[in-house]
Amino acid sequence: MCGFTVDLIDFDQLSDAQKKTLLRKLQRKQKNLRSQLEDVNESLKGITRAIREVERKSKPRR
Repeated sequence: MCGFTVDLIDFDQLSDAQKKTLLRKLQRKQKNLRSQLEDVNESLKGITRAIREVERKSKPRR
């Protein structure tokens, strides 16, 4: 979505203040997405550990 937006922007038409604002907004969005990604990855690790534990305990004993 952001890449599409950037393709539509004529940077030559933007003032320095507008460029700076755009840069800050994109950096803020990047930081938020990285944070969300870290949270998702942490959740995945927890689920993976839980699956392994359930699989280990579900194996028939010999």
